[in-house]
Order: sequence, then structure tokens, then C-alpha cells
Amino acid sequence: MLKKDLIDLAKGVISTKNLKQLRYESQILISNLLNRSLLQVLVDRKISVSNKVKKKFLKKIYFRSLGKPISKIIGIREFYSREFFVNSFTLDPRPESEIIIDYVKTLKIVKSNNIRILDLGTGSGCLIITLVLELRKIKKIYAVAVDKCKGALDLATKNAIKFNLGNNIKFIKSNWFSNIDGKFDIIISNPPYIRSWEIEGLDKTVKNFDPYIALDGGEDGLEAYKQIAKNSKKFLNDDGYVCLEIGFNQKNDVSRIFALNKFKKICELKDLSNRDRILVFKNKI
Repeated sequence: MLKKDLIDLAKGVISTKNLKQLRYESQILISNLLNRSLLQVLVDRKISVSNKVKKKFLKKIYFRSLGKPISKIIGIREFYSREFFVNSFTLDPRPESEIIIDYVKTLKIVKSNNIRILDLGTGSGCLIITLVLELRKIKKIYAVAVDKCKGALDLATKNAIKFNLGNNIKFIKSNWFSNIDGKFDIIISNPPYIRSWEIEGLDKTVKNFDPYIALDGGEDGLEAYKQIAKNSKKFLNDDGYVCLEIGFNQKNDVSRIFALNKFKKICELKDLSNRDRILVFKNKI
């Protein structure tokens, strides 16, 4: 069976008016199944597939019809121009989180020879792995990443090994700071920030396929920020930073929480949709 015939089969499984998007996603799936680059699949109209591949393709298309994101189907998501493994235990890395990487790279402290970074709720590990890769010119980086989900930690470790960082990042099963020792120069986190009662109203690609614990921020969506603000000082050096992703309408609440815990807000950053997305705090001595 030729590639185009396989794509025609997909049209019978997924009801959509956006045939261009369906065709593109189908070719992503074919690329993944044949272990060929997407460019090869896009330009080669004579690609043929076996019945075995056809069955696997239709199964994946079925899951796509249920709303499962392409990234979760093929197990890969791009972040900061690198491909990371993802699965049902982790959130998909999203472009908004790349702002954290861009900002941390501008800090004067990262130009020192020794820097200690802690990633809270690491998920796929995309944040800490990307930072270590981007800051590798520094002579020594001590990186720790924690998550309370073993499945997420296993995947983060797999991603670190993929980028030859298996011995450069310490992954720890921990509920926030519960199993952490020592102090750090930078603490980063993209914590759960959706209000519990709002989760049911989220798009099905999120509520049905992202892990609940990575979404649920408690009744007010602020539970994680309260924990981080309350405990960070014990693990932060005197001139240390806390860099956080937030929900678009949480700037004032999160700022207040950290002010009450004697942190100084030094930066607010918006995402590409001009929504508040990143807050940076400094240890206020």
C-alpha cells in the first residue's frame, strides 16, 4: 500500500474539516512507524507500507481520533530545538517553558565556575536537561531534579541518558523538598497550577492524556507555589533565584505569596500570547 492510500484511510477514521492538518499528522505517524525522517516522508510520494505498518498506523490514528496528542502517540516532543521522550506520566514540554531557559541564561550567576540548580517537579526533565546543555561551557554544574512520580523520573533519566547527561544530573524521588539536601543558586519549576475544579473543563487533549498530578494545583491553583515559597529559603543560597512558570492569571497571587515569605520579585515575563507566564524571585536577606 502506498503512503497516499494510507492517508486516505485516516480520513475515514477521523472526522475533520482540516484535511491539511490530518495529512500532516498522518505523515508524522508514518515517519515514526518507518523510522524515517519527516522530510523523507513528505517528499517521497512512492513510499509503500506493509500490512503490519498499516495496522499500527490505523491504531495510532484511532487514538488520535479520541483526542490523544500526536506527541503522546509517538512518544516524542520537541523542546528548545531538541526532541525529548514523553509519556503518560509527564506533561508535554511546551514553548512557554522555554522562556525559563532564555532568562536563566542571562543571569550573571551562571557565568561563575560553579553553579547549583534544582528543578522541582521535573516531569520529562526537559528544563534541567536543556539548562545543563545550554550552560555546558561552565566548568562545573551541580544539577538536581526531583519528582514524586517514579514514572516521570524514569523518563527524565532516559532523556538525560539520550543527551549523554546520565552522570551529570541527579534525579531524586521527592515531594518537593522532602528528600533534598544542600543549597542551590537557582531553583526552577513549572508546577501544577490549574484549579482542581477547572480540570474537567480543559480540552480533552489535556484532561484525558496529561497526568492529573501535573495539572492539579489545588482548589485555588496555588498550592504548589505556597509550598515552594515556604520552603525555598532553606535550600537557596543568599543571592539565589527562584524562577517559576505560572498560569496567565496568577501573577498577583503568586507575587503576594512570595512577598509574604520575604522574597523580592525581580522579573515578570510574558509568553508569545502576551500573557503573564514567568516570575523570578530573589532571596531577600
